[in-house]
Amino acid sequence: MSDTNTERGKLGSTITRRDMYFHEPRYRDHRWLETNWFTWTIPEQAMRGHVRAAFRTNLGVVESTCFVWDNPDPHAGAMGVLYSDKQSHVPMPVTNLDHYDLSSGLSVRMTQPLSEWEVRYEGSHDTRFDLHYRAMMPPLHVSETGTASEDQATIRHGHLDQMMHVTGNVRVRGVDYEINWPSPRDHSWSPRPESSSGYGFPMSGNFDYGSFGPEGQDFTFFVQTRNNWSDLRKGSVHNGYLIDGGELIRIKAGEGRYTYEADSWVVTALSYELEDEHGRIHNFEGKPKSFYRTGVGTLAVVEWRNRDGDVGWGEYNWHGDLYELQRIGKPPS
Repeated sequence: MSDTNTERGKLGSTITRRDMYFHEPRYRDHRWLETNWFTWTIPEQAMRGHVRAAFRTNLGVVESTCFVWDNPDPHAGAMGVLYSDKQSHVPMPVTNLDHYDLSSGLSVRMTQPLSEWEVRYEGSHDTRFDLHYRAMMPPLHVSETGTASEDQATIRHGHLDQMMHVTGNVRVRGVDYEINWPSPRDHSWSPRPESSSGYGFPMSGNFDYGSFGPEGQDFTFFVQTRNNWSDLRKGSVHNGYLIDGGELIRIKAGEGRYTYEADSWVVTALSYELEDEHGRIHNFEGKPKSFYRTGVGTLAVVEWRNRDGDVGWGEYNWHGDLYELQRIGKPPS
């Protein structure tokens, strides 16, 4: 891995406006998938929402997913989810990704190219979102964010990440909440199977983030981590970035460490040590506060602390493989 922006090029120089639209799919490949993913966080409620539209462009259908959680019980399962709406065969819109409306109730508008979006959702059970997304950084292609462990990445093409400052309001099952906190969005395009095992090997990895300061504007870290099946207490950060006082910074190397509940695949604590491109070391300790677990994966709202004791908020987002977890049996102690 190169150590300087000069050698790798300026961060944010790869993605163009063209990448905000549908990409040409691989001919007749039914696995071709193009996704839009928007998220939001309410720290004081330990509440988080995900909105995802997954376009099977060769099949003419969209999987529309929206869910919200705030449950502190990691064992609550589907019964503990605050709101969930998954529709697997929504018709493809006739418009492009900069301006589309789905019959599932999701509407997306790119109001400023590469930097601002309006996302609205009209759901069931007295649930609706009205959100504004403003970019805190340019969108980064996965090829720009690799660390010294980038060879372990499971996503190597057709993917971008972008941290957004999210404002607006949501109504979830009749209760209103205000949104004012950073949260990531992403967009991907590639052939993708419908299960992790479809890649031909079992995968385990994280997409984790945390933001610090008033309205989360002082400092943010975002990492993608590969967990090794030989010891799931450790993970190698293969992609990521930092935003320090508005400056976008590469991560040179990083490691994650995870503590599990006895006899259960529940992370009770996690930490990251990250070295940035300037040689500085950043340490973060995380405590999950609410959980969304409907399968082998785990999503959690996390309260983070840095080495100075400052409190931040974000997410732990882990994806595992069912059959490999069954083989292992129980988490390492």
